[in-house]
Amino acid sequence: MIPLLYIADRLIWALIMLIFVYSILSWFPHNPRNPLIRLVNGIVEPLLHPIRVILPSMGPLDLSPLVAMLVLWLLRSLLSGAA
Repeated sequence: MIPLLYIADRLIWALIMLIFVYSILSWFPHNPRNPLIRLVNGIVEPLLHPIRVILPSMGPLDLSPLVAMLVLWLLRSLLSGAA
């Protein structure tokens, strides 16, 4: 695999994992001032906000992490096909 594509693949995988961690953390009470929580929120929220604007509201159910992970998986598949 081309080194640049390998790096992009690893970054996309890291984003998918961060979104997953963000989703799991949302189920539990946590301190929003925690530096680790702030880091995860700072990385994931800018990715999820545009999706939340487009998706219709489903009450307390937030599907934007699922949509973001699916889009990133699709992008990852396209990149691996390009190698």
